Amino acid sequence: MKKGLTILGLLAFAIPLAGQSRPPAPRFRPGGQVAEMVSAVFKDSDRRAIHQWVQGLSVTAFPPGLAKRGDLSPQARKQLRKNGTLPAGMEKSVSPFPDDLTKRLEPLPAACGCDRVFLDGKALIVARATSQILDAVDPL
Repeated sequence: MKKGLTILGLLAFAIPLAGQSRPPAPRFRPGGQVAEMVSAVFKDSDRRAIHQWVQGLSVTAFPPGLAKRGDLSPQARKQLRKNGTLPAGMEKSVSPFPDDLTKRLEPLPAACGCDRVFLDGKALIVARATSQILDAVDPL
């Protein structure tokens, strides 16, 4: 009978702990340095500014990464979402945001180590060290 009570006691203790969230694990940079966990997202005002900027362009004036070219496989397209990662080898295919668009947006956090880019018709905030997509917007 004592064993039954001990197991029930452990379960009673473990169940509330199971619902607690853990802080994200630190990311490691090459060379063993720990990258800071900084959040960067498109704010509502940024989303509106990006959409307005895109609407003001003719289709022929789109940056290469914004023009929907369908270069990515369906599996790679699934990765272009918040908390996804850039598909392998696609780091060179991204188009940075033009200066005239960047000036309309709120600055990114200084310590985020990230960039705003276009890839396959999406606007992304990507962490340089890990290629993790911190946020994604479909501006079209």
